[in-house]
Amino acid sequence: MSQKQGILGAIVGMKQHSNSWSGGDFTISKCPTDESPLAEKLFTVDGDFKSISQRRYFQDASGLPLFEIAHKRLGVTWFVHLPGGRENTSSPPIATIVPQWHALKDKFDVHLNNAAANGEETILEVRGQDVFKSKTHVYHKGALVTAIKLKDMVSVYLPGKRPAWELEVAEGMDLSLAAIIGVVLATVLYQSSYKGTAPKSSGSDPDPGVGSSGKELAP
Repeated sequence: MSQKQGILGAIVGMKQHSNSWSGGDFTISKCPTDESPLAEKLFTVDGDFKSISQRRYFQDASGLPLFEIAHKRLGVTWFVHLPGGRENTSSPPIATIVPQWHALKDKFDVHLNNAAANGEETILEVRGQDVFKSKTHVYHKGALVTAIKLKDMVSVYLPGKRPAWELEVAEGMDLSLAAIIGVVLATVLYQSSYKGTAPKSSGSDPDPGVGSSGKELAP
């Protein structure tokens, strides 16, 4: 992405582990730069291969649990909880990832309570840019805040080889939230996008390809 398109921030690499039974194990690191020539590990993700709900556990670089994501057994909507929060019925999810119908491209909305804005709901719109799922953009109020690119299309079709992604994350965008979106994209790589259920506080879904501001989302 170029500076002209509104992205100027961190470059993050996301690698899916080839030896993972669940397909849900990842390492997420800041890519090397001239100032920092060594990759900096940010998060690790462990998948539960026995989980029908495709539960994923996120830890920071030191192994400290951060949150977990999963969908209901018969559902397509993803829920993000703090560690152990999924078992506590009085603990609502900190974010809800709601797929929108599209036969070929990734399309979903991320609903989260923004603690920095007195709990006001924030909605991010995740929109696939091509039918090969090689590029996905994340928008907030029509502004591009993250660009996610599948680095090696060939690996998608090779048995036993897991693909890698590059995330270009704008300043002010939470890296852990970008990582969650990347992991969900990896999980649904071979699937169509089905309609999920939004939180009750949310409004109606915008037209396809249009952000919450009513502004058309550029490819």
